[in-house]
Amino acid sequence: MIFTQFADIFKKLGVEAFGEVGEPFDPMMHNAVMHIDSEDFEESVVAQVFAKGYKLGDKIIRCATVQVAN
Repeated sequence: MIFTQFADIFKKLGVEAFGEVGEPFDPMMHNAVMHIDSEDFEESVVAQVFAKGYKLGDKIIRCATVQVAN
């Protein structure tokens, strides 16, 4: 219930969450903490998300912490 309220407040303020599996890796938006060799994913694609990132307009508030496929 608290998370839902938190998400609603962020939405009202215009803060967007990002960092989904399958997104292309962008070093300006993602913080890669691990790499994995996998045939399931293309090269330089987010394979796992450890922490979502947040942005307000074009400004990054927090980078997403992710695992990247090679």
